[in-house]
Amino acid sequence: MFFKQNNRTDIGKMPGEDHQVVRGTLRTFIVLLLTVGALLALGGTVLYRMEQSEFLDRVGTVEFGALDQQSAAIARELDRLVADVLYLSKQNELILLLDTGDRKAVRDMEREYLQLARNRRAYAQIRYIDASGKEKVRVDSRDGRTSAVPDDRLQDKSQRYYLKECLALGEGGIYLSPMDLNMENGAVERPARPMLRIGTPVFDSMGRKRGIVLINYNAQTLLDRILRTGTSSVGQSMLLNRRGYWLLSPDKNKEWGFMAPKTRDVSFAMERPDEWKWMLSRERGQVGTDNGLFTFTMVRPLDEMRQFGMRLRGADDERPAAEASSPYFWMLVSRVPPETLARHARALLLKLFTGGGALFLLIAFGAWHLALAVSRRRLYQEQLVAAAMFDALTGLPNRKLFFDRLEASLALSIRYGRRLGLLYIDLDGFKAVNDTMGHEAGDELLKRVGRLLTGSVRKSDTVARLGGDEFVVMLNEVTNLGDAALVGEKLVSALRAPITLKTGTATISASVGVSVYPENGESAELLVQKADQAMYASKHKGKSTCTMADSSRCADA
Repeated sequence: MFFKQNNRTDIGKMPGEDHQVVRGTLRTFIVLLLTVGALLALGGTVLYRMEQSEFLDRVGTVEFGALDQQSAAIARELDRLVADVLYLSKQNELILLLDTGDRKAVRDMEREYLQLARNRRAYAQIRYIDASGKEKVRVDSRDGRTSAVPDDRLQDKSQRYYLKECLALGEGGIYLSPMDLNMENGAVERPARPMLRIGTPVFDSMGRKRGIVLINYNAQTLLDRILRTGTSSVGQSMLLNRRGYWLLSPDKNKEWGFMAPKTRDVSFAMERPDEWKWMLSRERGQVGTDNGLFTFTMVRPLDEMRQFGMRLRGADDERPAAEASSPYFWMLVSRVPPETLARHARALLLKLFTGGGALFLLIAFGAWHLALAVSRRRLYQEQLVAAAMFDALTGLPNRKLFFDRLEASLALSIRYGRRLGLLYIDLDGFKAVNDTMGHEAGDELLKRVGRLLTGSVRKSDTVARLGGDEFVVMLNEVTNLGDAALVGEKLVSALRAPITLKTGTATISASVGVSVYPENGESAELLVQKADQAMYASKHKGKSTCTMADSSRCADA
């Protein structure tokens, strides 16, 4: 009885006590709810800003990296043009024609021009024009067909601007026309063909200026290369001329506005005046506006071509005042549209709200989520560092890491009196593999070449990919010049062997240039320059060769 009575007494008291408990619980719950809500709101805001800032940093890094790759691709294409036009200006048959007037030399020149046009499909015309403006030799190339123009169809170009401007240059000077659309009979050719004209004066054996050699280059090849090289970018690739007109645009209808009176107002400079003004105020940068994120770098093609031409000729860095600096430039631009940025922001907000709801129900999950966010941030930073130091395709050190290692190894070599070798390697026939077997096969081939090079040298040596089909090997502690030459010969021989790919067998070769510290230079820049020049010497000797800097060839073709 006592137990039952006591039990009933407790039950009678519960309503009042429960009310107080509920009220206290509600107050505590509301305080906790508001506190947790405030913390979640604050944490969500901080996370949003961190993620958004990190996203913009990543995008900015990627866009700058893509522009650097595109700039390097432009430079390589222009360098090839310079090498060809300077080679044609020193052609033996041309000098023979200038000195003797021998008409047989004209036919020999035609044969060489035809062969060059077949090898360089982007060369629409190759010409020798004498000082009076008369075409003496001309080869045309169109739709894969090349032909020499008969004598009775050669034209007088004495009034064309490019003849006068090119003839005004000194020996080894490089002329580059503006990029525009090819004109036929006073109208833009259809389908449109972007064109660049590259030329240099020619001199006879007595040093007298006798005319020019001129290459009409189908610049669509260059524009396509820019697009292919910029595939890592999340933005839209654009190329602008110095007046802000589109040479390359995501909207094809906006390209070449300066070529017709009715489209003279269609330009980036007029459509985006604030961004254009910002770009003109500096050579390289990044700016975010309501129109998106713009990353840009100024490309000075004529300066690049002149400098490369001087390196090929082994000329001094001093140039005539008229050639010291050219106002000719292109603006290479990547635009990430605001919709892309807003799409990421919306996705990020949804992600935070979803995570916040889970955190609201499970407070303990908040700590885990914060740790996850911090871990992700650290991972992103590590990925950025890896992306900045290693080539994404082959896994080899990239240009930046290679030069860091080269400077460090060179410092040790200087300190301890050791030799250091440098091999600059350019693949011959790689473009043919890409064209015939596809880009996936080309990528696989680059990976295989990277592994082959790595397996052919010591673990203490460094193999790096500088970009495209260019590799470099740094040999630590070589005993003498012959050791470096032997390694170069070994690599040339190894790369001659057929390489089996998933889609078939690829046959390539390599042109190798070798420089050695201290014989060929005492700075990293000079060693690379010497090796690069030696590599181009290998190219001109017939490819699949190895050439020592300032020396003779070290491997037979």
